[in-house]
Amino acid sequence: MLLKSKDTAYLGVLLGLNQIFVILSSVIETNTIILFAAAALVVGIVVVEFGGKSAFVFYAASCMLGFFLTFNKVEIITYIMFFGLYSIAKHIFEAFIKNKKIQYAAKLVFFNISLAAMYFTVRLFISFNLYWWMLAAAQAAFLIYDYAFTVFINQYIEKVKPKIKRN
Repeated sequence: MLLKSKDTAYLGVLLGLNQIFVILSSVIETNTIILFAAAALVVGIVVVEFGGKSAFVFYAASCMLGFFLTFNKVEIITYIMFFGLYSIAKHIFEAFIKNKKIQYAAKLVFFNISLAAMYFTVRLFISFNLYWWMLAAAQAAFLIYDYAFTVFINQYIEKVKPKIKRN
């Protein structure tokens, strides 16, 4: 995974953009989820440009930097346990599972495991109740997020990637 200097610079710019979204998520409290989703899209760009291994290293770097730079340490848990990791998981599911129904089932299983992990981790710091309708709304929001993520990545591949000259 030896990278050229142009690739390293490109990854640095993407990491900076990622961290802007992560830091803004703790500054603008009302848009936390949207900004974490935008930060996850940057991880998706790294998956497209450099592959899964580089994306995992990028994700680890973004989690470490995000934890140290963000103001709200509890909120960053949602990025670490779901948003940042989902870009890589989505790539793996779509690369190795050809059946669309099984892909969506795997994505939903991943989402629910992430949701449970987030719930039990955040519950250590904040006390709150979780109701069935919240889980149902979360499932619907996840399916919308997955669709929007796919549209964004496809637009990036078709419109932006051909204009970027990395070689």
